[in-house]
Parts: sequence; structure tokens; C-alpha cells
Amino acid sequence: MEDSTKIFLKEEQQLPDIEFLNKEYFESKYFTSDFNVNLGHYFGLDINDIDEDKEVLQYTRKKGRPSIRNFIPYLLQHQNLIANKHSLFYRFDQKERREQTIDQFKIFAGFVTQEYYILKQNLADSERKLKKFEKEQESINYQRDFNARRLNILLEEYETISGTKLLEENATIILSNPANYLDKLDAKSILIKEDSDNSIEKLLLLKEEYNKLLSEKRKLVYKYRNIDSSTKYAKQYKEELANNKNTIKAIIHSSKCPFCNEKSKSTMSEANQLEEAINWLNDELKKSPYLLDSFESDKNEVKRKIAEIDNNLKNKKKEMETLEKITENLAKNKSLNEQTLKAKLKIENLLESLLNKRDNSLEKDIKEVKKDIKGFKTSLKSKFDIDKKIQETETYINNEMKEIGKNFYFEKSYKPINLRFSLDSFDLWHEKEDGSKVYLRSMGSGANWLYSHLTLFLAIHKFFSLRGRDSLVPQILFLDQPTQVYFPTTIKDNEDEFSAQKIEEKKGDVNSNLDEDMEAVTNIFNQFVSYCKNTQKETGIEPQIIIIDHADHLDLENEDFENLVNGRRWRNRGFIN
Repeated sequence: MEDSTKIFLKEEQQLPDIEFLNKEYFESKYFTSDFNVNLGHYFGLDINDIDEDKEVLQYTRKKGRPSIRNFIPYLLQHQNLIANKHSLFYRFDQKERREQTIDQFKIFAGFVTQEYYILKQNLADSERKLKKFEKEQESINYQRDFNARRLNILLEEYETISGTKLLEENATIILSNPANYLDKLDAKSILIKEDSDNSIEKLLLLKEEYNKLLSEKRKLVYKYRNIDSSTKYAKQYKEELANNKNTIKAIIHSSKCPFCNEKSKSTMSEANQLEEAINWLNDELKKSPYLLDSFESDKNEVKRKIAEIDNNLKNKKKEMETLEKITENLAKNKSLNEQTLKAKLKIENLLESLLNKRDNSLEKDIKEVKKDIKGFKTSLKSKFDIDKKIQETETYINNEMKEIGKNFYFEKSYKPINLRFSLDSFDLWHEKEDGSKVYLRSMGSGANWLYSHLTLFLAIHKFFSLRGRDSLVPQILFLDQPTQVYFPTTIKDNEDEFSAQKIEEKKGDVNSNLDEDMEAVTNIFNQFVSYCKNTQKETGIEPQIIIIDHADHLDLENEDFENLVNGRRWRNRGFIN
């Protein structure tokens, strides 16, 4: 093909004889550029979008489409990995691949479908929308309070000038339906009581309140300065304390009577009293940081109260200026009627500005989006319930590791072996009786690392077998030289037949434990046979374990080794003959 990016893919009802395939068989119409997509489909991998929040894509890359390539960490334990103490899974040294494998476990286990990610995206959109609406609502509530305060001021201004009330209802009720009250104002005539002393009484009351607030503020300012002074002193004292060197050594000398040569007891008594005093002082000094914190807290509280009073003073002053202006306007020949009309117009302008404001519709939108969020969460829980499934899977794998691991020859210090695996991090550790964790890298010998790898992967594949057709990962485990712990790959085995004795001789180990090593190697294969049979019995599926190894002609308990090898020995030829 000229286009090297395409791959031939053709479905056949019956496998053609490879001997008769020629160039004509590879018709161009069967070449596709979407090979990975098509291949994934045959494994049931039909999920193509796994982002859970589209908005996040503004800041991060889109998550890659799940691929059968990400099955490999579950299928392969190559020569440098199978007894590795730092890494458990294939290509986990690459951060992106590690994260992908962990994130996509729920897909490969068959826990989720494309609908799961669509629900997650819809949920994220709705939660973001709710957040926006709630902020908008918060702003509206603030504006509503502001308008209520403003309307109250205008109504009071009207009443002060005219001596009569414009409306009987309070500001909250009026603002709940501004159009209705605008109609009422249109029909309402201005009524003025010229003999009313309301404005004067109000002005006197405001001045009295203003003076009280001013007095209160001065007391708080005085208190604030005292606290500030104490804080500075405490800080200075703390710094001096830090710079002082501790007394390292003290010598007590008792004087003696020059006549009877008897030691004076009064010195010891005074020394004891001095020690008690020093201890008390040290205890008090230790409290100085807490004292400083207390000062800062008090200072902040007083500062907040002063700011609040300043705001009230500002409002009172503004009201007083408004009232004083009534008198000033009368002096300028502006009648009460004219001033009252102006106050009424201000109220009407405020109400008109609030017409058609988005208020009730927002509450309805919030209610609807909350309903949507509840619906998405309910669907995710009822259809997928991922957290529960992940937790149950962890429990299953850990229980299986307990059963499988007890048949491998872990060192005595790790018996009974209690391996635990986290599906959140894909970490593996041995958990002691006291709950402390010993991670793989700290578990000592190569045999422990090898058995930990084997135990974990057999347990994981048993879980995939239990999932049956729901699991996307094939129940195939490829192990490359699992016996290397006993027969190192650094020793060249170029004999026509496997000979443990000759390998031991090449090792040159004077303390050789050949019999124990062969027993351990035979046990590994016995456990593989037992595992496959038990898994088939319990799940209906027999996993396939493909092993490449030097060990040969083993005397197994429940299986003829020759049946397992089936003549597939490559000592005198390559992998492809």
C-alpha cells in the first residue's frame, strides 16, 4: 500500500489457508486507517470519550481513547519485570501510561459503558450551572437588600418632608411587586401637613444617635491602641527571649561555718525557691505565643467593630444632611409640596428600575438544575455505583491473594503472607498484624518479589475470569522466565537439555541449595496448574498462562509436564522456525 498509515482488516467466516494467500487477497477496500478502533470493537471496547468534565479541557488535554494496548499491563510480566521490586506493571515507569491504566480499570473490568461518561459530563455541566445560578442569586439578594434599604430611606424622606406616609406597606412587600405599587402611586395625591414637626424631631434623634456612635467609636479606638501597644510589646519580648542564650550550667555552693565547719542549710532552701521561681517563669514564658495570638484576635475584632460604626456614622450623617436640606430649600423658596413631589418621583424611579428584573425565573432555574443533578446522581448510582464496585473488587482481590499467596514459598518473616492491593494507586504491600505496611520494594529477597508479582496477577486474572464476558481483558497471562530467581538469566544455559545441576555448577555457589531450589521451582508450576483448574471450577473460565522458561522436565503433582509443554521447546531453534 502506498498509504502506510492503513492496515488490512478483513473478517472471514472460515480461516483461509495461509499457504494460498497471495497479493490479490489483500484488496485495497479492506485497508482501514481506524484499525485500533475496529480492533477494540472485537474486544467489546466501544467507549471513545472518557472525559468526565468537558470544561476541564480548556486547561488540560483530552483523555486518550481507551485502547487494547492498555490491556498489556495485565497480560505481560516480562523478564525484567516479573521479580522487580520497584515496578509491578508493564510501562508503569511512564506517568501517563500508569494513570491511564488505573483510570481505565473500571472500563476493562466492564463496570462502565459510554453512558457512564455522558452522565458524568452532564452532571459536571449541571453542577457548574448551579454554581453560576447560586452566585447570581447571591448577587440578586444583595441587590434586593440594597434596594430595600434605599426604598426605606426614600419613604422616610417623603414622610419627613410631608408629615404623612406615602405607603403603609414596608419596603420588602413593595419590592415584591413594584408594578402594582407604581399603579397605586399614580393614583395617589400628595398630602402635606405643614404644621408637622417630624423633620425636626427626626433630625434631633439622628444627632443624638450620631453622638452616641461617636462616643462608642472613641472608646473602641482607645481599646484598639492599647491592644496594639500590648501586641508590639509581646512581639518585642518574644524576639528578646529568642535572642537570649540559655544558661547551660549552674553551680550551687554551700557556705560553711568557720567555727563548727557545718554547711549552711539556708543556701539550699533559697536555691530550691529560686528553682521553683524559674520553672514558674518558664511556664509563663511558654504562654507568650498564645498570648500574642489572643491579642491579634482581639485587635481584629475591635477593628471590625470600628469599621461598622464608621459605616453607621456615614449613613446617619447623610440622613441629617437630607433633613437639613429641607430647611435650606424652604429658605430658597422651594415649597414643601415641591420637595415632596421630588421625593415621590425618586421612589417611582426606583420601582420602575426594578421592573422585569430576573428574579422569580432564577429561582425556577435553580430548582430545575438541582432536579437534574439529583437525577444524574441517581442514574450513576443505580446503573454503575462505581465506588461500591471498586471497593468490592479490592476486597475480592485481597482475599484471593491471601489464598494464593499462602502456597508460595515466601520468607518466614512474611508468613502468613497478607498482601493488599489498592485499585486507587495500584500499590501492593504486605500488611502486618499491627496494621503497619511493608511495600514491595522493602520486602527483601528476589523470591518475595517474584511471589508477590505472581500472587497479584493470578488474583487479578481470577477476578477477570469471574467477570466472564463482562470483562474486556482476555484471561491470558504471559510470564517470561519466572524461575530466574533460582536460575539467574545471567548464566548462559546453552545445553541441549535443561540441567539444574550444570547451572548450579556455573553459578559456582559453594553453598548451593539445588534440591530446595528445584522444589521451589516445581511448586511454582504446581500452583499454576492448581490455579487454572480451581479458577475454571469456580468461574467457568480457565485462564491461559503462557510461560517461557529454562526449567524443564519437572515432576508435577497433578499434571504431566509434557502435556503442558506439548513439544514446544526452542533450545535448538528460534521462536519462528
